[in-house]
Amino acid sequence: MSSLHTIGWVSSPNGRGTIDILFENFLALFVCVWTVLHHNLQAQHEGFWPVFFRKCRWAVLAVTAPEMLTLFSVMNWNAANISVKEMHGIGVESWTRVHAFYANAGGFVLETPGFPKFPINSTSIHYLCVNKRITPPTITEANIWDRSKADFIAKAFAFIQAGWILLQVCARAGHHLTITPLELFTVAFIIPSVATAYFWASKPQNVAEPTIIKVDWTIADLLVAAGDAAREPYVDTPMDFVEKPPWDGWRRIPSLLHFGGLEKRPLVRIPNDYAPPPPTGTEATVVWVVSVVHALIHVLGWWFPFATRTETIIWRASSLTLLVVMLIGGFVPVVSTRPWFDFSFSMLWIWVREAKKQTFIRRKLFSAVVDVAYSLYIVARVFILVEIFLAFRAMPEDVYESTEWTWFWPHVG
Repeated sequence: MSSLHTIGWVSSPNGRGTIDILFENFLALFVCVWTVLHHNLQAQHEGFWPVFFRKCRWAVLAVTAPEMLTLFSVMNWNAANISVKEMHGIGVESWTRVHAFYANAGGFVLETPGFPKFPINSTSIHYLCVNKRITPPTITEANIWDRSKADFIAKAFAFIQAGWILLQVCARAGHHLTITPLELFTVAFIIPSVATAYFWASKPQNVAEPTIIKVDWTIADLLVAAGDAAREPYVDTPMDFVEKPPWDGWRRIPSLLHFGGLEKRPLVRIPNDYAPPPPTGTEATVVWVVSVVHALIHVLGWWFPFATRTETIIWRASSLTLLVVMLIGGFVPVVSTRPWFDFSFSMLWIWVREAKKQTFIRRKLFSAVVDVAYSLYIVARVFILVEIFLAFRAMPEDVYESTEWTWFWPHVG
């Protein structure tokens, strides 16, 4: 009978496999998207599929263009800050940024006699309070957070996993080990996602039921009392004369919801892309810097040894396209709000502004340049997304070497 040879503790192999790289990065992307997205309240009695497809659409945006999500969050942040100042100005000191975010996400629904219920944002609440139509909402910040389904454990996990990816990439760079395009893509995604999480930190997440504000006056009474300001037919809700976008000359293109059907009027929910006030100069600079850093990280893959020369050229051209578009177009959201700016163009194909002067350059040329830039941006994004997967068919050997000391950071992978 042969003796059995036994041994004690055995360390894991000093390396990583393709599945390890894929799993770690996909997990970081998934948990970051899951925690960073803060959707506005869904409509009451809204079906599963419209909500599902809306969440999928925004998840795709979060992964493919995270700097756009940062822009949305900054504008939401600015709208909340304006609301707090306005409410404090009329003596409502209990109104916080959380209340403002909650209101602008559709957390308050107005119920009037003989008219369908519809959500009102913080601007309308301020107007109704000033005109003694309602009393300031009594819901507390703690009550709002109780309604929120924000998963702080999931957010902590996302922070840990994202930190692990950043630490891993920095360690590999320090040891002169090859970093995969997927890892660069993930790091580039994390940077704007952190900024987005900061600006949406006070926004309740996944609130199921709104707060109903029930009044005894009619919409007709309100509009008559408002006078000439409310004489135009409403587009979104009867409160359009108060809530109309503060970007002079801008209008929002209604989203196509419910499998291609037009949105109901009045709106039954406040869309995620509803036009809030533009960012301030400082906030716009933050978005611009984040966007440029995000694009610049892709350029760091310039010397990655792709399998073919064509793929190398595609990656370099695509990453440079992202960088140029972000460098030049970063301040467009702010510049377009200046009094002297009079050009027609669409921003993100969501908000449209028409020039007041009827000239070819003002009506067509600038808009065409912006549309071309958006199109090039999308094409560059697609090429980068394809290449991060194609690159795995021929990787340098040192890609699969690991930096042992980084394993002390808690993570899943």
